[in-house]
Amino acid sequence: MLECKIDILVEWGHCDPARIVYNPNFFDWMEHGLSALFSASGFSLADTLAAHPELRGTPLVRSEAEFKGPARVGDTLVLSSKVVRWGRTSFDIAYDFLLDGETIVTAKQTRVWSGVDETGQLRALPIPGEIREALSRSATVSFSTVRQEN
Repeated sequence: MLECKIDILVEWGHCDPARIVYNPNFFDWMEHGLSALFSASGFSLADTLAAHPELRGTPLVRSEAEFKGPARVGDTLVLSSKVVRWGRTSFDIAYDFLLDGETIVTAKQTRVWSGVDETGQLRALPIPGEIREALSRSATVSFSTVRQEN
């Protein structure tokens, strides 16, 4: 499966009073990982939604995470995202957050390919074959969002 890796610099605003990353930030970063994964496949979500007005995106219907260790301000995390299961209208994405090569968070989400029918009702739709194929190819794509100091 296509794997997308993103470097994330933990900043002060990501942390709670205990000086560790506030857990909801990991879920925000997973949304970023989903978007980057689709972009890496050649099917950015923004472009795909713009090209198909009936589509409404990939609503989250299930999410679970296991927190194994903390991340602190100044740490650089590597987020890995990849599809690990295909259904007719849904798919699962696995996320791993690594710090210095050690996994500190693992997570899995179930998403549904969705759009509106002729009555305007939100419905699950079959996932297009070209999307499945692009996200199923064997490759790793890496992005860095870490700013370099001069």
